[in-house]
Parts: sequence; C-alpha cells; structure tokens
Amino acid sequence: MLQNIVFQDNLYHLSRSIDTAYEGLLLELAPEFFLDKTIDDILFFDVTIQKLYRQIQTAPQLSGYVEILHALYSCQDRYIRLLDFILQGKASMRDKFTQLLPKLQGIRNAHAGVKSELAAAIQKSDKSNDSRDIVSRNELSELLNI
Repeated sequence: MLQNIVFQDNLYHLSRSIDTAYEGLLLELAPEFFLDKTIDDILFFDVTIQKLYRQIQTAPQLSGYVEILHALYSCQDRYIRLLDFILQGKASMRDKFTQLLPKLQGIRNAHAGVKSELAAAIQKSDKSNDSRDIVSRNELSELLNI
C-alpha cells in the first residue's frame, strides 16, 4: 500500500510541476532568469517519467495498479502537451529553444510511444478487471441463499 501511495504522490507532484512549467511558458519571462531552469525542468520531467514508467511496468501486482496507470497516462499527456507547445513555437522564450528543438522532438516522439503503450496496458488491465468482477450463476445463487 505504501508503494501505491508513493507512486500516486510522485505522479501528482510531477503533473503539477509540468502544469507550472507550461503556465510559465505562457508568460513573457526573462530568459536570463528562467531559461536554464525551464530547460532543466523539461529534461527532469523526461527522465522522471521514464523511471516511473519502468518501475510501474514491473509491478502489476500493486493495489490500485490501473489507477496508477491512469495517473501516469495523465502525467504523460501533460508532458507531451508541454513539449508540443514549445515545438510549435508558441512558448515564451521560443527563440531561445531553437537549438534544443531536435532533442525535444526526439523526446516527444519517445513519450508518444510510451503513451500508446500505457493506453494499451490500461485497456488490457481494464478488461482483466472486468472479468474478475463478473459473478457466475453459482456464485450468485450462493450469495442469494445466505
């Protein structure tokens, strides 16, 4: 249970941090103060999401596994939205990101692949959960006889 809480907490904080970075890029921030931090944050998000994905992927027995997958999917979606915002040239400090664009495009493509894998894992887990929740006729008879 503790691991479940830790994953949820980490994903929550990561999602909020991605949202904050996105909102910061909506503002006309001074590059001399915020450019390096923003780039560091973007690269931190990349590495952290990948690490969390690998850890979660190897622990399907966790309580609340499907909810954790959904939280990671949401986090991944936010990160791709942030990357797309920069890649489309809509972010403040856009001219400062020029040399970083090829790297960001590669990161974006990798995360789009992971997002697809997450969607498939969620769909698979949802189907297996549905089959476990079905009550057979015999089980229903037993329950009604009590």
